[in-house]
Amino acid sequence: MSLNSKMYSVTHFKCPKCHQGDLYPTKIHSFKGWFTMNDHCDHCGQKYNLEPGFYWGAMYIAYMVSSFFIFAFFALYFFVLNITVSYAFILSLASLILLYPFIFRTARAIWINIYVHYSPEATRTK
Repeated sequence: MSLNSKMYSVTHFKCPKCHQGDLYPTKIHSFKGWFTMNDHCDHCGQKYNLEPGFYWGAMYIAYMVSSFFIFAFFALYFFVLNITVSYAFILSLASLILLYPFIFRTARAIWINIYVHYSPEATRTK
C-alpha cells in the first residue's frame, strides 16, 4: 500500500491531506480516548471537523459495516460452530460491541477521506 493512497490513510488513521498526521490522539489498543478525535493535523494543519455535524454521514458507514459484521458473526456461530440461535445472536452482539471502537474510527476515517483529498504539497509543509 503506497503512502499516497486513500486506503493507507483509512487503515492507518492518518490525515487525508498529507497522510502523516494522526486523526486520533491515542492508538486503538489504549483503553481511553477511543472516541476522541484531533481537531486538526499536526503536520499540515488540515481541519478534521469541516463543518458542524460533518460526521453524521459516518454513522451510515458504521451502520453498514456493523450490519456486515453482525451477519458474518451470526453465520459463523450458528452455521459453522452449531451454536443455538439465541447464543449465536448474543455472541454476535458481544463481538460487535468489542469491535465498535474500531468500526467507529474506520467509519470516520472513510468519511473524511471522501471529502479531503491527498496533496503531495501538504507533505512538505514542515
